[in-house]
Amino acid sequence: MVRIRPYLLPLAAGALLFASCAPRTNSVLLQPSEALGTVLGEETARIAGSRKTVTIIAPDANWGAASTVEQAFKNSLKKQGLTIVTAKAANLGDPMRRGQLGLKAADFLNALEQSAGAAVVVSLAGPPVLGPNDAARVPAQHPPVLVVATSSLGNVPGLGADQAQLARLLDAGIIQFAIIDGASEPAPSSAATMDAPHQLFSQNYRILHRPD
Repeated sequence: MVRIRPYLLPLAAGALLFASCAPRTNSVLLQPSEALGTVLGEETARIAGSRKTVTIIAPDANWGAASTVEQAFKNSLKKQGLTIVTAKAANLGDPMRRGQLGLKAADFLNALEQSAGAAVVVSLAGPPVLGPNDAARVPAQHPPVLVVATSSLGNVPGLGADQAQLARLLDAGIIQFAIIDGASEPAPSSAATMDAPHQLFSQNYRILHRPD
């Protein structure tokens, strides 16, 4: 069974009041994705430990500008003292046209091959789309893979995934955790210690972990 890590706080009782000007509205709308990037950076640092090196897989320019999540994630990595050793730009398809979208097996396997010096691999391009033969080609020993599988990355679309697909990847040890849409389970005891980014994260996302 996939374990869902509690990251929660009860939802705020009052609604946020939005200013009438467009820039302020956009800023408010982007806050959850900024919180996602911040928490992802912290989790990456925790898993990387003393090695402090990261490989990133992100959508290429066909997907649009660098996402809000990616920008916040890189800022968080910098604060944590981590270094990006490899950045893989993956062609996920065209979100404006019909056709399969996703992180192709070849791009994922290539990123793993290039991540020998990294402590963690982080995919902002969703989970890899692997067939039976592809899964067999994933090295038994590879850095932990953390996946963002949300419908939005802030200013650009994300690549969500059904929990059954993620559960297979987690059970097989191909990925270590995935961040998905949906509020985390309440954890009232942590309410007093949560700052704004963690509150926003817990209200909008949850983490699926690889079983122990």
